[in-house]
Amino acid sequence: MADVDASRAAQREIYGEPLGAVVDRCRATLGLTQGRVAALLGISAPMLSQLVSGQRIKLGNPSAVERLRVMVEATDAVAAGRLTVAEAITRIEAAGGPGELLTGATTRRASTRETAEQIQSLFRRVASAPDYLAAADRVAPDHPEIAELLRVYGAGRTDDAVAHLLG
Repeated sequence: MADVDASRAAQREIYGEPLGAVVDRCRATLGLTQGRVAALLGISAPMLSQLVSGQRIKLGNPSAVERLRVMVEATDAVAAGRLTVAEAITRIEAAGGPGELLTGATTRRASTRETAEQIQSLFRRVASAPDYLAAADRVAPDHPEIAELLRVYGAGRTDDAVAHLLG
């Protein structure tokens, strides 16, 4: 029991509170199982169980740490009525590190094309192609690189986005 208490104290130092409390709050607010939380974080269910129970102290994968941060922020936003549960889940799923896709309880390296498609999908959830083109025209004189991003990812073809990522 002393080891578990020490682990939870270490988690409190790292994360602000024990991971069991963090995960329980997220699960309750978002209506998720512990297995689904593990999948969203990109770690195995046994790993999450060990973290929650205090058998392990911290997440070793920086992408999982980032997804946990986003999950906590999204949970707080749902609790405050600023996001729906579906919007929160979408935000968490999009929070993987660069080039990573969630596949079950693990992550894998995405192809350049998949990464380009993800970026374009994010852009296109926010505004339409004509909106991005108009915005690009407005910012181009002072910020040509930003204008290029708006054109390529907001209104361009996926092949152009792939070329931009490789460029």
